[in-house]
Amino acid sequence: MPLKPRIPWAWIWMILGFIGLNSEALGQTTERPNILWITCEDTGPQLGCYGDNYATTPNLDRFAQRSIRFTRCWSNAPVCAPARTTLIAGLYPTSYGAQHMRSSVELPTGARTLPAILRQSGYYCSNQNKEDYNFPKPEGMWDDSSNKAHWRNRKPGQPFFAVFNTTVTHEGQIRKRPYTPKHDPKLAPIPPYHPDDPEVRLDWAQYYDRITEMDAFVGRQLKEIQDAGLAESTIVFFFGDHGCGLPRGKRWLYQSGLHVPMMVQIPKSFAGRFESVYREGGSSDRLVSFVDLLPTVLDLCQLPIPAGLHGQSFFVPEVQVSRYSFGFRDRMDERVDSSRAIRNDRFLYIRNFMPDRPQGAYLNYMFQTPTTQVWERNFWTMELNDVQRAFWIPKPVEELYDIQNDPYQIHSLIDDPSYREVQKELAEALKTKMHSLKDTGSIPESWIHARVNQDMDIAIDAAWKSGRAIHDAKEIAKMLGSAQVIERYWGAIALRSSGDAMRDQKVCELALGLLNDPSLDVRAVIAESIVRYTDKPQYRSQALDVLLAIPVQDQATWGARLLALNALCDLVISQGQASVIKEAFLREGKSWSTSLPDRYSDYLGRLVDRLSDQNRP
Repeated sequence: MPLKPRIPWAWIWMILGFIGLNSEALGQTTERPNILWITCEDTGPQLGCYGDNYATTPNLDRFAQRSIRFTRCWSNAPVCAPARTTLIAGLYPTSYGAQHMRSSVELPTGARTLPAILRQSGYYCSNQNKEDYNFPKPEGMWDDSSNKAHWRNRKPGQPFFAVFNTTVTHEGQIRKRPYTPKHDPKLAPIPPYHPDDPEVRLDWAQYYDRITEMDAFVGRQLKEIQDAGLAESTIVFFFGDHGCGLPRGKRWLYQSGLHVPMMVQIPKSFAGRFESVYREGGSSDRLVSFVDLLPTVLDLCQLPIPAGLHGQSFFVPEVQVSRYSFGFRDRMDERVDSSRAIRNDRFLYIRNFMPDRPQGAYLNYMFQTPTTQVWERNFWTMELNDVQRAFWIPKPVEELYDIQNDPYQIHSLIDDPSYREVQKELAEALKTKMHSLKDTGSIPESWIHARVNQDMDIAIDAAWKSGRAIHDAKEIAKMLGSAQVIERYWGAIALRSSGDAMRDQKVCELALGLLNDPSLDVRAVIAESIVRYTDKPQYRSQALDVLLAIPVQDQATWGARLLALNALCDLVISQGQASVIKEAFLREGKSWSTSLPDRYSDYLGRLVDRLSDQNRP
């Protein structure tokens, strides 16, 4: 019987190993795709491939021809830290209290970040510039997160997940003076909510110049992949971290703050599974957002998607596509506020839970931008039209916009009876979503850190009730007299947003009684309401004393101090009163709190400086 030829397995393994080690040079695909994120800051879809004729973006325009371009992507948050927190963990930060700009709250038990999941599956994970997460970074989250991080540093043949971010488009980079623009300011597309002023035009021209610089950065990253022979084994994402860095873009729940460019290029060897959605050079109008990025990457890598995530893959079958996208906004740096947004394929609904706070409330970083300064100056000199003035006056409780016919969201349909059903549908869907997430925007931020035991459903209902109570003194009185501290808190905000209710004798009596409420958060809000609206000097003086006392009380939390300082900055107080607070602040230290991470340290100081500014309006 003839012998069967022996198979030289050692040689075969050597050959296979050689192929695996040299697949990068040969341009062959690995078992799993590499994932490259090229990201930029403070950039909306002001790109040529998104139809902007003023933009100069040749690299991204070419990239779009080989990618799928998502036309309805939201960043979920209109500012960097909460937006980046959303995308890297696949969870809405509002579900565990990490939505404030900037904050530091532990991830929920069992939650894992995208790089942690990928590393466990054998990926080399690198992040070249910026984390900015609102949670303490878990140990071992990245193989390397530094300005030297690069996919080249992985082991031979190892798949990688790499993030390259450029800050050239950041808000702080688009307001430099003196500046000679490359884009002609006379041709800049000024939105109707901004005043048409030379300084505003220069800011917009500089924004587009920075986008062109960012485009060159993208080109360099793509060339590195191409030159390394990795183009056919690497899935490339390009996106901005939230909308435009100019005022009413960044920090706000309009398209200008939430709508971002999102393009994904999938090599042919990996695109077959997604042929029902993915078309090279095509576009998709399905609703996608940052909370979907983590499951999308895992789907592309054919890795299990953990239970409990809040998003879904960009490439799910059509029948599974979400009907809505959600946006959130709470404290922005030193300013306390709270709003939520929801959109469907055409309409945008916004719920403002603190409507008395104008959009243009003083915020140190935003007010360094010339556009903000010009815009505010023109407000005080009464040179703005109604659309432009809206930024500087109290907000409505509800806003509703037809995105399709009102691209800048300047004509609210909330009072139009023909859109009543649309308003009802979106409001109910938003409230349901908040309940499903146990949305922590419905409680004071200090309660999150103190782990106050609160029924979140009661808190969410109280927040919604507050908006309805503004014009109902009886309802405000009922909330102020509640045994539930969260009801009293939202009742105080309703009173602060109303003013007229202070004329009601019962409301007035209840409000005065709450100046001694056990909760300093309630005291801060109720005291501001009394100072702002009472016509009795003795009540005003009593309430102002309460407000002035909270920042310097030893037992006051960081959050209660923040609330009180927000109130004092919006009221008229003497320089002597401001000096007492500043002296206490300087005496106790920069953060005025030893129990919170450094991310919180600057914000109280900014408010104290604002109080001491003799030129503030």
